[in-house]
Amino acid sequence: MVIFSLKFLLIAFFFFSSSFAQDFSTIDKNLNELNFQKALELLEELDNVKPNNINVLMRLSISHHYLSEMAIQKKEDKENAQKALKYINHAFSLNPNDPNVLKWYVIALGKTVEEESIRKQIEQSKNIEQLSLKVIELLPDDEFCYNIMGQWHYKLASLGKASRRIASFLFSEPPQGSFEQARFFLEKSLELNPDYIGTYYWLGKTHLKLGNEEKAYDLFNRGILLDRPFKREEKLFQELSNIVKKNN
Repeated sequence: MVIFSLKFLLIAFFFFSSSFAQDFSTIDKNLNELNFQKALELLEELDNVKPNNINVLMRLSISHHYLSEMAIQKKEDKENAQKALKYINHAFSLNPNDPNVLKWYVIALGKTVEEESIRKQIEQSKNIEQLSLKVIELLPDDEFCYNIMGQWHYKLASLGKASRRIASFLFSEPPQGSFEQARFFLEKSLELNPDYIGTYYWLGKTHLKLGNEEKAYDLFNRGILLDRPFKREEKLFQELSNIVKKNN
């Protein structure tokens, strides 16, 4: 699963006790201003003083996730993605029912899995689906997991024969993707956040699969006008630009 960066303000507003308010106020300011390295330094100090705190662990995971998204070198990207998963996995072990923990667990898991083999991606697909749907139930106004489920359906629906054969070996009931379901989830994500280039990219590709070329190119043309703060968004922009140029 491809995981992405969306509304940065979402990362600031978790629930925490008043004793942590001052600590998190400065940290969340840095997160919202994309100063992830500075936030990380403060969080590591806080983690040493107050270990096993879910809000600290969650922010540590978020900081590493976005540092991974910013990394130019693949090694740095991978190292930060693995650290993001390590911290959120710790938080998940402490409280697997916290909706924000669940959300960031899905994001970190998907980020690390996307570099694995097709077999391993398929192995994790049902887990990602179940957790994403649970997050959607708990956080119905949060666009992240709608987007993840849209990509989940698109990618599974696009699997070739060899990959489908692997899925049938792994599961008695292999996960099934649907372009119609991909459209449903991605349209919901777009409704909640119209400012993320990735949604236009995946929704446009979905409409192409459904034979809706006019709608697809409208989405592509709108998508290339959006901000692209990280390398993933820049890559999507380049792909969208090439698609639009070929269509003109």
